[in-house]
Amino acid sequence: MGGGREGSVTHDSPALAEIFDGLDHDRPIRILDLGPALQPNLEFYSAIASKVRIAHLLRNDDLEELRNAESDPFVSILNRLSPTDDQPFNLILVWDLLNYLVREQPKILAHHLAAIAERGARIHAMIFTTQTMSSRPTRYEFTAPGRLLYRPDTRPQSTAPDPPAAQVERWLDPFRITRSVLLRHGVREFIGVLD
Repeated sequence: MGGGREGSVTHDSPALAEIFDGLDHDRPIRILDLGPALQPNLEFYSAIASKVRIAHLLRNDDLEELRNAESDPFVSILNRLSPTDDQPFNLILVWDLLNYLVREQPKILAHHLAAIAERGARIHAMIFTTQTMSSRPTRYEFTAPGRLLYRPDTRPQSTAPDPPAAQVERWLDPFRITRSVLLRHGVREFIGVLD
């Protein structure tokens, strides 16, 4: 895969800090991370979670297919989220993946996630508020519960969707948005809860 990740930078994540501060450590924490398996994140999760699943939902080849396919390959991509046991998740990290989905895919994803989450589960998502974004999802690594190292792909940029907050709320339904935080570096974080 070569190059393209030299622009790494660390940012605070107030929404993630709030989520991790509010975890009930008397209950098992089951995390679904839709990003790739990254060693710093696995180490972070192992200290707090009883179950972790790394889905790596959107891989490099998937992005082109999602945009150009006549038949929607999203259904087969969602098979990566098929339950492996009966324990539902109570924390779902979507990262910036909503920025790369098209048409009805964000809403389909949210409904699929709700089916494998427990009532009260929290979801975290990030939307770019800039005009452009990396053509591939950024890799995010935990450096602390509320601090992330962003590892963007610096190859060609694409237009960022920058949807209004109300649109993101519709996308994430049946998760109810409880907080959104606009960050100075061009990202809006969303926290949702499954009622």
